[in-house]
Amino acid sequence: MNKLATEIERSLPEKMYLPDEIRKLLVWIENTGSVEEYDGKNYGTLPGELNSNTYIEFYSELETKLWWCFDCKEAQIDEIDKRIFIFARTGCDGSVAAFWLDDNGIQRIVHIGSASGSAMICVLGNDPLDFIKLLAIGYEEICWGEEEYNNPPNNPEITNEQYKQWVEESFNTKIPSTGAEIIQDPAVTWDLESNDLFCRWLSKYNKEDF
Repeated sequence: MNKLATEIERSLPEKMYLPDEIRKLLVWIENTGSVEEYDGKNYGTLPGELNSNTYIEFYSELETKLWWCFDCKEAQIDEIDKRIFIFARTGCDGSVAAFWLDDNGIQRIVHIGSASGSAMICVLGNDPLDFIKLLAIGYEEICWGEEEYNNPPNNPEITNEQYKQWVEESFNTKIPSTGAEIIQDPAVTWDLESNDLFCRWLSKYNKEDF
């Protein structure tokens, strides 16, 4: 039994599910010995040397208290908790990736910037495989999309060699050279003109701020 995948799956809110592609990734991470337990919780990272991989840390976040994103009533917080589940940390600044149920009940992977660093608030591609490929491109962190996605990664030490090979072989796909090939226009916090579904949904809980 895969500890990390099972832990995340068991923590998901009702109506959410663990996508097969993400499950496959978590199982592979654990099989490479890249999952460790701290204080009774499991955390997974990409295998290999620490400074040669994109930073990502998979885990099960039991509290979705995104105070910097939402300015709403207590009753609305319960609704938000049913529709967002954080499953990875995308940056050392505290930015995260989460599953989100949109207004049509479709589950998507989204990015939530920390606001103390990254301000990126958007859907991370069209499907879970897009998210997996985004991780493989070679950025130090994927949380700086609004600043970096139009250009190839600039740190030659970040190769993601083992991970890239696994992605290409496991999903019969190619890794794009830039993040913009997956996410053309990453939205930022409170971008009221954005067409991004997640950013627009988030903004409706903060209309009083504008």
